Amino acid sequence: MEPPACDHKVFEHDRVHMRVGHGIVELFRRNRVISSYRAPLSWLKVRAEARRGGVTRLHFGHVEDLAEPIYASTTSSRHGVVTVEIQTTDEPLYRAFFTELAHLSDRPVAS
Repeated sequence: MEPPACDHKVFEHDRVHMRVGHGIVELFRRNRVISSYRAPLSWLKVRAEARRGGVTRLHFGHVEDLAEPIYASTTSSRHGVVTVEIQTTDEPLYRAFFTELAHLSDRPVAS
């Protein structure tokens, strides 16, 4: 059987490295301490929270409903399992990667 089309996708930008392989998404971020997040792609939820000072926070967590979009904007104070701060000008790069993953895994993406 052939692996899913979304296998072996890699995204690297600044201090963030994400990869998808065998239906699992992994996030690695380098700050003072290297930390990671790992989940099945079908469970992935990323919520973008615009902040002051040209910063956007990406909150990674797990969906409650498998029909939820992979990526969406949020104004909620509820946070995910892992949070990554990025420059707001870089947000379209991340959104494009999550949109690609959503299309390849038949998941929706919200604005």
